[in-house]
Amino acid sequence: MSNFKYGCESYSWVMSGDKYLGNIPHLCKVISQAGLAGIETSMRMAGEYGTDPGMMAEVLKEYDLALVASSLGGGFGESPRLSEEEKEAAGKTFDFISHFPEPRLSLSHYSRDRDNLLERQRNAMACYNEIGRMATERGIACALHPSSYPTSIFITDSDYRVMLDQMDPEVVKYCPDTGHIANGDMDVYEIFTTYMSIIGHVHMKDITEDKKWAPNGEGSIDFPRLMKMLDEANYEGWIVFEEESDAAREDPDAATLKNGRYLAETILPLGY
Repeated sequence: MSNFKYGCESYSWVMSGDKYLGNIPHLCKVISQAGLAGIETSMRMAGEYGTDPGMMAEVLKEYDLALVASSLGGGFGESPRLSEEEKEAAGKTFDFISHFPEPRLSLSHYSRDRDNLLERQRNAMACYNEIGRMATERGIACALHPSSYPTSIFITDSDYRVMLDQMDPEVVKYCPDTGHIANGDMDVYEIFTTYMSIIGHVHMKDITEDKKWAPNGEGSIDFPRLMKMLDEANYEGWIVFEEESDAAREDPDAATLKNGRYLAETILPLGY
């Protein structure tokens, strides 16, 4: 049997706008019903629970869940050094997640365009490495999660080469997202193979051949193949299921429960 732990990203609920903002008890209830072991969410999505670790801990205990990770994003790239405002935002996130076992930070990026791309990529990576050094000093693990939206600065194979060549794996690991890799016209299995040694966190999300987000198990991603690869590499971290399909936008609860059934009926019987 593998040592995988399975969690759920809150993004399916984020797609509903502010409807579920701060409703951590509801999200945890559904995630628990889906048979998943933890929640990954942002400080904003957590609402008041993201400012009170005691409240968050009580809800997690009620539903027997772990806090898998908290996300930290920003428009890093204009400068190779963090601004005081960015350092303060990072510090607040550190203060929150340090109350939980095996604290983990999922780093993301927001961008309005791809202008001055190489300079901004290098600057962003310098900032991520700076955050990673700050976090490591506090016993917090970091993993960088690139996205594939049209204005992202890390989408394609050439973008990934810059990102991963500039990454300091001593303080920042790589969080592959299967859907975003495929959406960037890359081979998911090749990316996992090439960078397996620095993978510190994993997001599993499905997408069709014609690049439409899909429920897990209904797109082009061969999840059992990836589980086998991770198992053979002795990966022991979290695997976080996420969904961005239209069905998840319309009913994130149902989508999460369906992902739980996919895990129980397809992945777990394989010994993963």
